[in-house]
Amino acid sequence: MKYFLVIALFGVGIIVGICNAACFNTGPKARRGREPEGCDLNGKIYKYGSSWRTRDCMDCSCSTDGSLHCCQVGGRPVKYDKEKCTVIFDKDNCKYHVVRNDDPCKTCPHSSVG
Repeated sequence: MKYFLVIALFGVGIIVGICNAACFNTGPKARRGREPEGCDLNGKIYKYGSSWRTRDCMDCSCSTDGSLHCCQVGGRPVKYDKEKCTVIFDKDNCKYHVVRNDDPCKTCPHSSVG
Protein backbone atom coordinates (compact mmCIF):
# COMPACT_ATOMS: atom_id res chain seq x y z
CA MET A 1 0.00 0.00 0.00
CA LYS A 2 2.87 2.40 0.81
CA TYR A 3 4.41 1.82 -2.63
CA PHE A 4 1.10 2.50 -4.35
CA LEU A 5 0.76 5.82 -2.49
CA VAL A 6 4.33 6.84 -3.40
CA ILE A 7 3.78 5.96 -7.07
CA ALA A 8 0.43 7.79 -7.13
CA LEU A 9 1.92 10.94 -5.57
CA PHE A 10 4.87 10.82 -7.96
CA GLY A 11 2.52 10.55 -10.95
CA VAL A 12 0.42 13.48 -9.76
CA GLY A 13 3.58 15.54 -9.29
CA ILE A 14 4.65 14.86 -12.88
CA ILE A 15 1.21 15.75 -14.23
CA VAL A 16 1.08 18.98 -12.21
CA GLY A 17 4.59 19.86 -13.39
CA ILE A 18 3.66 19.27 -17.03
CA CYS A 19 0.43 21.24 -16.74
CA ASN A 20 2.15 24.21 -15.09
CA ALA A 21 5.12 24.35 -17.44
CA ALA A 22 6.21 27.87 -18.36
CA CYS A 23 5.88 27.83 -22.16
CA PHE A 24 5.22 30.21 -25.01
CA ASN A 25 4.39 29.81 -28.68
CA THR A 26 4.61 32.20 -31.61
CA GLY A 27 3.37 31.83 -35.15
CA PRO A 28 5.47 32.32 -38.26
CA LYS A 29 6.53 35.95 -38.86
CA ALA A 30 7.56 37.64 -42.08
CA ARG A 31 10.79 39.63 -41.89
CA ARG A 32 11.13 42.87 -43.84
CA GLY A 33 8.43 41.84 -46.30
CA ARG A 34 10.05 38.49 -47.08
CA GLU A 35 8.94 35.00 -46.23
CA PRO A 36 10.46 33.81 -42.94
CA GLU A 37 13.72 31.89 -43.24
CA GLY A 38 13.02 30.10 -39.97
CA CYS A 39 12.02 31.06 -36.45
CA ASP A 40 13.09 34.38 -34.96
CA LEU A 41 14.00 34.37 -31.26
CA ASN A 42 15.41 37.66 -29.99
CA GLY A 43 16.66 38.60 -33.47
CA LYS A 44 18.39 35.29 -34.17
CA ILE A 45 16.99 33.00 -36.88
CA TYR A 46 16.81 29.25 -36.24
CA LYS A 47 16.29 26.82 -39.13
CA TYR A 48 12.98 25.07 -39.70
CA GLY A 49 12.82 21.77 -37.82
CA SER A 50 15.61 22.70 -35.41
CA SER A 51 15.66 22.36 -31.61
CA TRP A 52 17.94 24.05 -29.06
CA ARG A 53 18.36 25.06 -25.43
CA THR A 54 18.80 28.74 -24.60
CA ARG A 55 21.25 30.15 -22.04
CA ASP A 56 18.30 30.87 -19.73
CA CYS A 57 17.29 27.18 -19.72
CA MET A 58 14.45 27.16 -22.23
CA ASP A 59 14.02 24.21 -24.61
CA CYS A 60 12.89 25.61 -27.95
CA SER A 61 11.93 24.20 -31.33
CA CYS A 62 11.11 25.69 -34.72
CA SER A 63 8.46 23.77 -36.63
CA THR A 64 8.51 23.41 -40.40
CA ASP A 65 5.90 26.20 -40.74
CA GLY A 66 8.05 28.63 -38.73
CA SER A 67 6.11 28.43 -35.46
CA LEU A 68 8.29 28.78 -32.38
CA HIS A 69 7.65 26.77 -29.19
CA CYS A 70 9.71 27.24 -26.01
CA CYS A 71 9.31 25.79 -22.49
CA GLN A 72 11.24 26.34 -19.29
CA VAL A 73 13.43 23.36 -18.41
CA GLY A 74 12.87 21.63 -15.08
CA GLY A 75 10.63 22.43 -12.17
CA ARG A 76 10.81 25.46 -9.89
CA PRO A 77 10.60 24.60 -6.18
CA VAL A 78 7.53 26.15 -4.53
CA LYS A 79 6.78 24.21 -1.35
CA TYR A 80 9.69 23.71 1.03
CA ASP A 81 10.74 24.87 4.50
CA LYS A 82 12.00 28.37 3.70
CA GLU A 83 13.54 28.78 7.17
CA LYS A 84 15.58 25.58 7.09
CA CYS A 85 16.28 25.27 3.36
CA THR A 86 17.75 27.23 0.45
CA VAL A 87 17.10 26.94 -3.29
CA ILE A 88 20.17 26.79 -5.52
CA PHE A 89 19.87 27.02 -9.31
CA ASP A 90 22.44 25.04 -11.30
CA LYS A 91 22.49 26.98 -14.59
CA ASP A 92 24.90 24.52 -16.22
CA ASN A 93 22.37 21.68 -15.82
CA CYS A 94 19.19 23.81 -15.67
CA LYS A 95 18.13 22.29 -12.36
CA TYR A 96 17.02 23.60 -9.00
CA HIS A 97 18.36 22.03 -5.82
CA VAL A 98 16.73 22.53 -2.42
CA VAL A 99 19.32 21.99 0.31
CA ARG A 100 19.44 22.32 4.07
CA ASN A 101 20.97 25.52 5.44
CA ASP A 102 22.81 23.63 8.19
CA ASP A 103 24.15 20.96 5.80
CA PRO A 104 24.11 21.82 2.07
CA CYS A 105 25.04 18.24 1.24
CA LYS A 106 21.55 17.14 2.29
CA THR A 107 18.42 17.87 0.29
CA CYS A 108 15.09 19.14 1.60
CA PRO A 109 11.70 17.71 0.68
CA HIS A 110 9.91 20.00 -1.78
CA SER A 111 7.32 20.32 -4.53
CA SER A 112 8.03 21.84 -7.92
CA VAL A 113 6.06 23.47 -10.73
CA GLY A 114 7.05 24.37 -14.25
